[in-house]
Amino acid sequence: MSLQGVIIIDVLAVLFIAGILFLMRSGWLYASYAALWIVSTLALAILVSVPPLLTRVTSALGAEIPVSALTLLAFALIVLVLVLFSVKLTELHERQTSLIQALALQALDDRERHAPVEGNDSARTSRP
Repeated sequence: MSLQGVIIIDVLAVLFIAGILFLMRSGWLYASYAALWIVSTLALAILVSVPPLLTRVTSALGAEIPVSALTLLAFALIVLVLVLFSVKLTELHERQTSLIQALALQALDDRERHAPVEGNDSARTSRP
């Protein structure tokens, strides 16, 4: 990869990390997700900035050119993030189901507690 390409990717990586840190500090992004994005961005920047490392990774992946290896790694990262989000969505769905069931049981219990008992004479009104 050319020096100009390495510099552009490194500058973009620094800007991306700054944006991730801003989102994390603003409370728009959890620290665990921020760590994932920062680590993957640093790994990409280091991989692109160190040509012998990029050459080794390219040959280890069986790719002909470094761009193919980077594309494969990017695809693997995207799949990893999608699986992570699927796990989190499943956890949230289970929690939501539990909360809805608990609220329904509580509402049913409140309704039964406040409903008049049919066999109780004190609950009936007396006629004059």
